[in-house]
Amino acid sequence: MILDTDLLIALLKGETEANKAMERLDENGKRVATTILTAYELLRGAYISSKPEKNLAEVHELLSNIEVLDLTLQACEETSKIYRDLRKAGCLIGEFDTLIAAIAKTHAETLMTRDEHFTLIRGINVEEW
Repeated sequence: MILDTDLLIALLKGETEANKAMERLDENGKRVATTILTAYELLRGAYISSKPEKNLAEVHELLSNIEVLDLTLQACEETSKIYRDLRKAGCLIGEFDTLIAAIAKTHAETLMTRDEHFTLIRGINVEEW
């Protein structure tokens, strides 16, 4: 299961629903991961926050407990196909999200998110938390 940025931010904020989602994954023995792009988004947010030292420590702790999947050439190729398909359909989404979706697709993993635009992408499994 690949955890999207929205879920990890909610975990960092201590949101109940995010904690419940993680408990369900743990109970079901699901392996959890995230992407290098999500790691960047979390680190960037911590660095520009009003409490960077505290927030960086929390982000590093969170990321140390889950696998971080890299952006590969195969995922870049898949991203290009996703971009092409979304462009043809007239419904582009953010570049990072197309990259995250491609990483999920190339790893044949489900993406756990609340961002509905991921459902526009063919060939990826999306689970709402």
